[in-house]
Amino acid sequence: MFKNSLPIIVAGLMLTTSTVALAVCDKSEIRLVNSIREIAQPYHGLVNGGGKQLAAWAGIKSNNYILQLNHGDSAKQLSLMRSLLAINPKCTVFNVEPDTDLVVQSMVDTANETGAWIVTHWGHGGTSHPFDEVNGQWIAHVGVNSFDAGVMVSKVLLDAIGGKGGIVALQGKLDVDPAQKRFAGLQKVLKEYPGVTLLDDQTANWDRSKAFPIVETWLAKYGDKIKGIWAANDDMAFGALEALRAAGLAGKIPVVGVDGTPEAVAAVQKGEMVATASSDGFYQGSIGLAMGMCVLTGQVALPKYWRKEDREFYLRLVLITKDNAAKYLSEPDASDYVKNDWQCDKLFNRNTGPAY
Repeated sequence: MFKNSLPIIVAGLMLTTSTVALAVCDKSEIRLVNSIREIAQPYHGLVNGGGKQLAAWAGIKSNNYILQLNHGDSAKQLSLMRSLLAINPKCTVFNVEPDTDLVVQSMVDTANETGAWIVTHWGHGGTSHPFDEVNGQWIAHVGVNSFDAGVMVSKVLLDAIGGKGGIVALQGKLDVDPAQKRFAGLQKVLKEYPGVTLLDDQTANWDRSKAFPIVETWLAKYGDKIKGIWAANDDMAFGALEALRAAGLAGKIPVVGVDGTPEAVAAVQKGEMVATASSDGFYQGSIGLAMGMCVLTGQVALPKYWRKEDREFYLRLVLITKDNAAKYLSEPDASDYVKNDWQCDKLFNRNTGPAY
């Protein structure tokens, strides 16, 4: 478990205490915060579950694990952060899924100003980077290669329809990087399959309740011209599935999503979806908090001493199809993360390369 032990670890290198200034808080003071959009989606349930399990394993008081929900409001996300930092900012770690790319720099600036710590996922926010000298409190950006995710599931979908016919696409929130890049991945694959036509695309803002009526309308408008449905996340894919079920078409029209939620994995195994791509929400809800814990307990050096490529990297993605779905059906086992990810000398085990 987390202890104030030496030698200090920096991305696999051993340093002495004279080399590095340590930021150490008493464990009773440390607060771990997951700042996300909502909790209703299965993906976000995994994020929250990962954060809770990490905090429990690390011995953090239960009321010092905090979930902040912004409900799609960037101003609220920033306001919630600032209100919490009125006390004890230097012992507070934020693990952030930005509502939009635009809020990232404001949250990073707030951390830099107050001495709080921040790890970001998904949205990056522009040209500023964690390894920039002015961003000392921005521990890391753990990126997901959303373009690759889009390419992965798009190829499976277009192969599933035999490379011919029409598809429709449900886009995510249009002003965020993951939505843009996943759709760009679809567009790239479409160029490689000239026999496939994109009949229509609309945003459902990551939400199944918004995806359902869109797909109902498409089914009425395009009928049997629709051979496949592409969704930028699993929750919208389930809105599509509900519309297909209502029309008696579930399992007959292939559907893909992204996130690797347990519900989606089960649908892939059942044959109602053909693929999803997992970035592991449980991991994303915990790894930033683990990084912060290791810094605050003095087990790793301050982030400014880390390798550049460990402060902004892409994590490993997994494509889930019927061939391997059974492997991913069970709920995450925290002991696997304790063994492979949360230890202070294993924080970068899923680093697949720089995201800059």
